[in-house]
Amino acid sequence: MVAPKKKHTMTATWHLDEDQSEWDFYKRLIHRLNILQHPKGQAPAPVYTKDDKVPFYPVWRQWAYIMPRAVVPILIHRAFMELTGWTFHPVFAFFFYAFAFKFFAIRCVRVFNRMGQKYGFFDGSHPRDGVPDLHSQKIGLSMLGTVTIRPLFATFLIYDRYEKPSLSLWFPVQMFIYSAVLDFWFYWYHRGMHEIPWLWKFHRLHHVTKHPNPLLSAFADNEQEWGDILVIPLLTWLVFPLNFSTWFMAQQFIIYTEIFGHSGVRLYWMTPMTGYILRWFDMDLCLEDHDQHHRFGWRNSSNYGKQTRLWDRLFGTTRSRIECREDNIDWVNTAKTG
Repeated sequence: MVAPKKKHTMTATWHLDEDQSEWDFYKRLIHRLNILQHPKGQAPAPVYTKDDKVPFYPVWRQWAYIMPRAVVPILIHRAFMELTGWTFHPVFAFFFYAFAFKFFAIRCVRVFNRMGQKYGFFDGSHPRDGVPDLHSQKIGLSMLGTVTIRPLFATFLIYDRYEKPSLSLWFPVQMFIYSAVLDFWFYWYHRGMHEIPWLWKFHRLHHVTKHPNPLLSAFADNEQEWGDILVIPLLTWLVFPLNFSTWFMAQQFIIYTEIFGHSGVRLYWMTPMTGYILRWFDMDLCLEDHDQHHRFGWRNSSNYGKQTRLWDRLFGTTRSRIECREDNIDWVNTAKTG
């Protein structure tokens, strides 16, 4: 009797099954939320050569997408306090903001998936990896953990029920500093997992995907997940503390960047919190940088930053861009959101 062929870790065929009775809860959840990058029946995305011009996606359009959506929970909370004189109990605040965080993340995934269908993907001759047959539960739990534990940590560490939600006029500056500080911690933590042998085993699973999709941003070993979800944000807040409202806004910018960094969408897409300034110093992180980190990285790698290119540039770990070369960017026919 011939033993059944063992599936590769990244084999992703479950969404093609006509019979959904074998799907687990997490496969059903991913399907119901409509967050697969390539659902069954979808037309192929356009494929470009590496020398075809890459459309520029302006930072102001990213802010125009993020801000009106990210600020809604804060406005609702503020209006409630002004109109009733009551406050949000910490337990209610956790559920309220955790729901808002999840809703924002789901919308981002859907938007980036649509943009991939419109603009194509980096290294387009190779298909993007799907949600693996063997790891749907792992990915589902990781996604839920990311958008639940961060609000939980903030609610019980930062939240002051008597403080009215507000944002400073210095908000863009706060976002720049927060992103740079967070990425400093992340850079060394990430680089250490590649270069210190005993730490690599905690990061190896995340690098099984060479052409990730947004849902695979949460595909990692448990130890790495705790670092990403809790340790790095905590260290950042200890160095650069923010009030709860500003912190919540920052997390939405951060998760936006984490999701698009794994989407592979073929755009010159700078990170919204720092790209507009760091570009002048050749330290801006664009989407292709992290895509190359997955495509070419294993134990030895480059492009360790995930929010900026600041620390990679300072410590000499950048990798030359292939498609987002300066002379290959289309600055005229800019990309639009959605």
